Amino acid sequence: MNSRYLFRICNNIIRPAVVCRYKSYKAIKRPDPEKMKMPALESLPNLMDILKEKIKLNGPLTVAEYMHIIITNPTEGYYMRKETIGESGDFITSPEISQLFGEIVAIWFYVETLKMYPGKPLQIVELGPGKGTLLWDMLRVLHRIGYHPSEVSLHLVEISDTMVEMQAQQLCFKHNVTSIDCPYYHEGETVSGIKVYWYNDLKKVPTEFSWYIAHEFFDVMPIHKFEKTDNGWREVLIDFDKDGKLRYRISTDMTVSAKTLIRPPLDTGERTALEISPRTLGIARQLATRVDAHGGIALIADYGHEGEKGDTFRAFHKHKVVDPLELPGQCDLTADVDFTQIRIAASKTPKADNYAIVLGPVKQRLFLQRCQAEARLQVLMDNANDDIEREKIKGGYKMMVDPNKMGDRFKFMAFYPSAAGEILEKHPPLGFSDYVPPFLKLKEDSAIEPAATT
Repeated sequence: MNSRYLFRICNNIIRPAVVCRYKSYKAIKRPDPEKMKMPALESLPNLMDILKEKIKLNGPLTVAEYMHIIITNPTEGYYMRKETIGESGDFITSPEISQLFGEIVAIWFYVETLKMYPGKPLQIVELGPGKGTLLWDMLRVLHRIGYHPSEVSLHLVEISDTMVEMQAQQLCFKHNVTSIDCPYYHEGETVSGIKVYWYNDLKKVPTEFSWYIAHEFFDVMPIHKFEKTDNGWREVLIDFDKDGKLRYRISTDMTVSAKTLIRPPLDTGERTALEISPRTLGIARQLATRVDAHGGIALIADYGHEGEKGDTFRAFHKHKVVDPLELPGQCDLTADVDFTQIRIAASKTPKADNYAIVLGPVKQRLFLQRCQAEARLQVLMDNANDDIEREKIKGGYKMMVDPNKMGDRFKFMAFYPSAAGEILEKHPPLGFSDYVPPFLKLKEDSAIEPAATT
């Protein structure tokens, strides 16, 4: 018999037993996410090491990448620190200056809501709630005008566990972490019984009629910086110099960001510098879509401009402006909000049906004055315990409306559903026009009592 034939027969007999892998798979036991632990803090690299490693591997960073690392690093990120807001921190916000700010915002939402919706039940959604002071002052107003705890819920979009703890201490008498499969990762309840939920993304917040608040939120969104050169628009990048210090440099060619983000009308005119935040534009679009599709109003309050500025990236440390490339993780990185870009991203267009009616921006001093803030100021001063407290209240209000301080730099913008056009023509929006509803009168017998502290 041919030897080749014999070998083939033997091979067919032996091969299945040797080569085939019957039942070779093995079930893998995956770790329980709820039992997983973070590594020890001392074993984690510091921010400078992270920046050096990223630049070494991928080349110079965009300003947006730099901001994202500095802000969100789980151990040394800026908003993971304890004291960032207030006199002991690096900056202070209007709600921390005076209770009047949050009260006026609550009244504005209430008046505008009554034009198109009964206002109950109500979701209040705040993006980046800070210490929770703004919501605290708003809840006091809602209580006085007749909202029952079962008719209100708070939905906070926050990524910092440190800030969540501060917000929970301000708002809740009890709170806890939820399971990993829950859309919100933290929950709590106020003393009066209002439910409070925390999310790490706006997309996870239920789509119901809501008041959306973004106060000093967009100014910390990562930005891409561009400069106009003889060869066209080039992106500003961050690199290390020969001494190991962070420095700026201009890209030699057009980056992907420059090709995709710089479009008309942003690149027209005599502008030589641009700052564009894709995350800002994306969130603005989300807010506009939510307001139009599911009902509600969005109010944005931030310091910014209408396209006339191009180089505003800076840092704050102990209430002073410092170089944003120094002391990474210890300074508040920020850039003025370009309200023109937000308007383009959110405004309703003739061929679109899921965009909002956009009003503003208007200067903060005009918004507060048109909402009768001075009448409320007088009530607070009349109820002050002594001259020292009275001067403090007056000084706080002056800081918010002084053109050389917050009055002109901070601006307000609002999103309304596209169907509210006729209503707004008949009843002009409060704060964005000189019209004041006759029923909006805050007198000495105002139903809103002064808070225990101002």
